[in-house]
Amino acid sequence: MFAIIMAGGAGTRLWPLSRRGTPKQLLALTGDTSLLQQTVARLGPLLKPHDIYVITSQAHVRVTQAQLPQLPAENILGEPLARSTAVAAGLATVLARRDRDEIAIVLPADHFVADEAALAEGLREAARAAERGYLVTLGIVPTNPATGYGYIKAAAPLHPASRTALVERFVEKPDAQRAAAFLKEGDHYWNSGIFVWRTYAFRQAVERFQPKLSSALARIEELHRTPGWMTEVRDILEPVPAITIDVGIAEPAAAEGRMAVVPLEAGWSDIGSWSALLEALSAASGADLVASGRHLDRDSHRVLVHGGERLVVTVGLEDVIIVDTPDALLVCHRDRAEEIKPVLDEIARTAGDRYL
Repeated sequence: MFAIIMAGGAGTRLWPLSRRGTPKQLLALTGDTSLLQQTVARLGPLLKPHDIYVITSQAHVRVTQAQLPQLPAENILGEPLARSTAVAAGLATVLARRDRDEIAIVLPADHFVADEAALAEGLREAARAAERGYLVTLGIVPTNPATGYGYIKAAAPLHPASRTALVERFVEKPDAQRAAAFLKEGDHYWNSGIFVWRTYAFRQAVERFQPKLSSALARIEELHRTPGWMTEVRDILEPVPAITIDVGIAEPAAAEGRMAVVPLEAGWSDIGSWSALLEALSAASGADLVASGRHLDRDSHRVLVHGGERLVVTVGLEDVIIVDTPDALLVCHRDRAEEIKPVLDEIARTAGDRYL
């Protein structure tokens, strides 16, 4: 068994801390180590360091290697261009050159998990289903009618004694009414973006559902790995459309009864926004005010402060996000944290790329 950690995201919703040079996965947002380092560490009960691979942009290979000295340097794989998760997983599978019969865990680098033992057991259960030929995903048991996640609707269990079930379908992010109905029905899970499969089963699915990507991967396998060969890889991948695992592989596989879901309760969050980070850290700590850096407060609630050396004082605030960096300060209502991404376009237009 081996793992592919996808670390190519930009994390723009976590601006101004997450920037082009220091994307979200390289930041210490939920502890003393970065999200990427935490992701590698929680695979420790399952895998040896040489069985863990990270695929990231070529611009971030060296800093990723520096953060993960326990991994072989060659296990940090540089992606020559961004083409979303299905392409990243396929390219990493080819570059890793593992046995086609091996189980692969494919997971994002930038998520938070409070109960790491529960995650490890969920991955073991997923591996057991993958051994039977299924493409498997972990579905997060919802704790509230969230509208910021895609959902997975489960069908019949694979075995009467197991919670692992076939996937009936994937559902796009719902409105509040549908999300509440999903929570009440109890057979819908948040889509974690974590997958487990046999390598050959994944390659077969790519060949069936994404033939252009399959052809590109076959060509890349035949290349000689001489200096500068990544230029050839880039040229081969250039015409391949960007496609996610969810849309390009998992959804059509579910329609053919080849997709399974393992329910997971582990205090999971994708840290997709500052508001999501506040929720995750509040749930883990039991406090409704979460602060880092130099901070003093008087009677504030449901507030996140991410600061540094400069003293930040909050008085009587509710539902506010404050992120203080040397060159930019963000203050927003927690319910509007998702609007940061479009604001960056205006920042780029009015102030240039220096703040990005």
